[in-house]
Amino acid sequence: MRRRSMNRSTVLVIASLTMIVLSGCGKDLPTAPSMMNDPGVSKAPVRPSSATSTSSYTWNQLASQWVNKGEAATVSGGRYKVQFVRGGLGQGATIVISERDPMVPDVVIDPSGTVLSKAATLTISYAGTSAAASALYLKLYRLDESTGVWQVVAATNDVAAQTMSGKISVLCRYAVSPSDPTKAGW
Repeated sequence: MRRRSMNRSTVLVIASLTMIVLSGCGKDLPTAPSMMNDPGVSKAPVRPSSATSTSSYTWNQLASQWVNKGEAATVSGGRYKVQFVRGGLGQGATIVISERDPMVPDVVIDPSGTVLSKAATLTISYAGTSAAASALYLKLYRLDESTGVWQVVAATNDVAAQTMSGKISVLCRYAVSPSDPTKAGW
């Protein structure tokens, strides 16, 4: 019996096609800006200049829990946890935790804009996210929706546990990033 051998050009074509398939062509990085609209906002196209706005993304609800006025409570969903202290909420509210991408530690806590009477503790696990590679340089940021500016929030980074915890006084959008999330391509 005679063995058939593939000629060199056939092997190169197969190898090239295999590399193209395995490379994941066309897949955006997890930190790439999304151009989808929030379902509760106008369906008009979103311009790239508004990429820092919370409404320029699709948010996936992870948790929803009613918290009574003045009660201590913990609301958890996905990699996020908010611990309210007694007397923190001035009125009862349904607290909703939403994320836009499970690979990016970026969260909206609704009702957005709610000012707390006493600070709550927000804990974000960044294990397994795009931020984990920069663990030593991470900071907690809060987006001021009225100005579109990200502000640093005092927080503690537990590198061993890969969690960031900070006291928050307003419910809104928070992110863990090594630099201003706008400059990180969000």
